[in-house]
Amino acid sequence: MNRFRVPFRILAVLIVTAIAWGLRARAVNLLPIDYDEDDYLRAGQESAHLIRTSDWRGFLDTNYRPEHPPLAKIIIGVSILSAPEKPLTPDAPTTAGPNQYLPRDLVKPARTVNAAFGILTVFFLSLVNPLGGLMLAAHTFTIKYVSQIMLEAFPALTSLLMVMSYLQWKKGKRSGLNGWLILSSFFFGLTAASKYLYCVVGIAVLVDWYLTAKQDASLKSFFRNALIWSALAVLIFFAFDPYLWPDPIDRLKESILYHAAYSENASEVQSANFPLWQPFVWLTMSPAIWHDGVFPVAPDLFITIFAAFGLARLWKKERVYVLWLGLALFFLLLWPTKWPQYIVTLTAPLSLAAAEGVMATWEGIVLWWKGRKNKPAVQYKKVEIRNVIPWLVPGLIAFALLTLLPLLFQFAVSLTDFNTASIRDGFQGGIWHAVWGGITGQIRAMPLSFSDRSNKVQYTGLGSYFPVLNFLANDGVLVFNVLWTILSVLLQTGLGLGIALLLWQRGVRFGKFWQAMFILPWAIPEMIGALMWLNIFQPESGWLALAVKTYGPNIPFGFFAGWENTPNLWLIVFLIPAIWYGFPFMMLASSAGLKMIPTEVFDAAAIDGANIWQTLRYVTWPLLLPLLIPAIIIRSIFAFNQFYLFQAFYFQDSTLATLSYNVFNPNNGFGRYGGQFAISAVINIITVIILVGFVMLFNRWSKAGEGVSYA
Repeated sequence: MNRFRVPFRILAVLIVTAIAWGLRARAVNLLPIDYDEDDYLRAGQESAHLIRTSDWRGFLDTNYRPEHPPLAKIIIGVSILSAPEKPLTPDAPTTAGPNQYLPRDLVKPARTVNAAFGILTVFFLSLVNPLGGLMLAAHTFTIKYVSQIMLEAFPALTSLLMVMSYLQWKKGKRSGLNGWLILSSFFFGLTAASKYLYCVVGIAVLVDWYLTAKQDASLKSFFRNALIWSALAVLIFFAFDPYLWPDPIDRLKESILYHAAYSENASEVQSANFPLWQPFVWLTMSPAIWHDGVFPVAPDLFITIFAAFGLARLWKKERVYVLWLGLALFFLLLWPTKWPQYIVTLTAPLSLAAAEGVMATWEGIVLWWKGRKNKPAVQYKKVEIRNVIPWLVPGLIAFALLTLLPLLFQFAVSLTDFNTASIRDGFQGGIWHAVWGGITGQIRAMPLSFSDRSNKVQYTGLGSYFPVLNFLANDGVLVFNVLWTILSVLLQTGLGLGIALLLWQRGVRFGKFWQAMFILPWAIPEMIGALMWLNIFQPESGWLALAVKTYGPNIPFGFFAGWENTPNLWLIVFLIPAIWYGFPFMMLASSAGLKMIPTEVFDAAAIDGANIWQTLRYVTWPLLLPLLIPAIIIRSIFAFNQFYLFQAFYFQDSTLATLSYNVFNPNNGFGRYGGQFAISAVINIITVIILVGFVMLFNRWSKAGEGVSYA
């Protein structure tokens, strides 16, 4: 079988490359003119004119849109040399919309060359992992921005080649500079000469190189070789950026400082007002929602989900890709300008992580199936069953009536278009008639519509889930819900655990009193607490707004004034009451867990000479975590389904629970389509699936189901 491995791999690489070619060729022809394409086509026209007239010195003073290096623009110019020369594309401000009148005989070759670089990127990534190459081939945001007249395609290719060359050197003796390392430096210089943003991959390589040298105890040679490697990259960068030659310092300073000023002052950046977490939104949505009929498939959300599961495996195989992904994402989160094309900087390592996630999922399914078949059957005696049944029946009946039947009804509703217009028909048996007819094939499934309403319940089938899931991803609701859950639970757990540790210390006076005081927020009904915080942060008439009007903006917490206009601030404003309400539960859980830990282990740690931080890290936390995990799961479920807080603040684009209610409510005043009962049911079923998956994965990761032997 091993003799067929290489041919199969070659065949897989060729198939993936062919898929990438087909999808990008389609995008080249069907995508409309986008923002910035006129700018980079004009830059290419200027370069093409200089080449045609052999005015090589003109490159020293020609770099339209000098905030970006000229190499990728020169390549665009080379791509249009075969086309007739056209009048220069008019100069337009950065606020201008897409120029729909660009000459097609220039657009087509410029896009085609970029798409060719995108296909090469998929080809080389397929050499690393064919499944990862397939992920990149189908990633719609990558397809879009490497198939237009953008600056993304060439640096995306060179940055990948830089990492691959470095890894070839790393697999060798790593004794010093050789051809592979020099080639890696060469590609790094080309990347910098194309677009500065992609240089983040160089930082990832240096970090991985440092960690490897530290492991090999060769830090001295690392600093020497890394310095030479970086110097070579800088030389290549300057060699391929002729615009810098006449005045390197001032022109480089102008180019780099432009981005900081643009991110702070550009009106288009301010009007977009993207939140800090916007890159996560780009990673979970697809531009297919903008360009109907361009992308046959839109797997971006699933690629991101699988990538999250595959990071650990990819780190074990080759951590530089994880460092590349993490550093690029960290930079995009911090950088104020959050245009969607920027995520192309990380889609190559993201695709490799997704491939590992798919393989991990498949291996998990195989292991589960084998374990299921090999698991010995548990033998029960008839007497035991008869004795247990009377105790189980009441609970099973309650579970069926209160959980299973409502869930089945929700699922049945989610297979229809049930809404306010069809409410009479629905409660007269229309729901069950439509579902039964659809399941048995008697009724054809109708497409789901967010706005149209029929007075008869119609069967939509499982096809209604995909539009709703796309809406949740594209609207950013799903990303915010997950981000909200993680941040709120982490902060609640941290504060609750910290207070529990303080009250647990010996010599704390009035410990029971302080514990009772800290429990008070949890004793207040959640809606009342939410209204209390609304009175504080209400934009116009809240206590904070009135204090700022009376005493000026320099008062404590005065910077929160106008929080409703800044996504990053309103996230903090919502987290404050969430922490206030949730930390008492985590404090109680932590306090109970601390009391369960045997005192002997702390005596042993003290005898071994452990200080307070070592005891906390290596003794208290490992023993406390299994006892704390059930509380974390409970708080995570409550945070994921957060409702009253966002409802009190009139904030609809928040959790799935809030959105589901506002979609369900016929009297909805939030601007959403109200009375869409079926869409609300779909959201509820998706919520249940996400939470069940979360609990299963969290239990498996934490081994909480195994219990503890010391409590």
